[in-house]
Amino acid sequence: MDAIILVGGRGARLRPLTLTRHKSLIPVANRPAIDHLLDWLARSGVERAILALGQHQDDLAEACPEGLRGPLAVAHVRERERLESGGAIRHAVRAADVAGRFLVLNGDIHADFDLPAALDAHARAGARLTLALCAVPDPSAFGVAVVDAASRVTGFVEKPPPGDAPGDLVNAGVWVFEPGLVDEIPPGPVRVEETLFPSLVGKGSNVLGYRFEGPWADLGTPARYLALSRALARRAGGPLVAADAAIDEGATLEESAVGARSVVGRACAARSILWEDVRVESGASVSDSVLADGVTIGAGAVVRGAVLGRGASVAAGARLDPGAVLQPGGRA
Repeated sequence: MDAIILVGGRGARLRPLTLTRHKSLIPVANRPAIDHLLDWLARSGVERAILALGQHQDDLAEACPEGLRGPLAVAHVRERERLESGGAIRHAVRAADVAGRFLVLNGDIHADFDLPAALDAHARAGARLTLALCAVPDPSAFGVAVVDAASRVTGFVEKPPPGDAPGDLVNAGVWVFEPGLVDEIPPGPVRVEETLFPSLVGKGSNVLGYRFEGPWADLGTPARYLALSRALARRAGGPLVAADAAIDEGATLEESAVGARSVVGRACAARSILWEDVRVESGASVSDSVLADGVTIGAGAVVRGAVLGRGASVAAGARLDPGAVLQPGGRA
């Protein structure tokens, strides 16, 4: 089976992190996010992953080259213009000669549920389309799927106001397609979430909503990215520290990830993500923040709820309060 991974987006909601790194390459547990998806597909028996690349994405193409990756073959298709999800799927199917049933994944998610079970459910139901659905505490930031007692999707509500959602099952960005559906995607740069999916449901087609159990996260915003990293640290039973990171014996790390070649002095890092080559000097405190590669936090500085782009620096004794953002190379 083939899987098309939609990686053509620009990662606008993750800026400034994605100004210097493709969103699929942001580190999750100190590995590129795309690596986790590819490993999951390989473990699940998928034979080929097709990266639907957008324009000017050579960094991702180089980091994830075509060829065999263990049992999984990786292929690339490139857009010549912005296609959105529907156009990207249609282009990938035709350019890569996808035949038969196939998967589609959003490239900015983290998933590790039982994919073969979802495929089995799709086949048993005789579904034309299956949407993997995840229950979340607050669905107001997502597209909510309404399902009946037989798990068939009967409707969608996009980002319902808090407290007004018809349920807690959200579109997890993992879809099982029957091949004929590609011809029903409207022409041009369209989103299947806004065109094909509601059209199928409106016509009474058999669209299965498969509720899964297991790790899942949307990496579209810094807050969700941080929440995933904290969850993975809790699962690991402690901080996620790269083998070549240097951590002072007096440092305190709580539910944080520390990337390669980073240095943390006698400081505190709580519920945060430190990319590669980050330096946190003694006496500093970093919490609920993302520090991109090459960031420096001076001695005694306090950084709370901030996002710092590549090469940014915070002076000794300075303070960044929740919501602060430093662009790449910025100073505070």
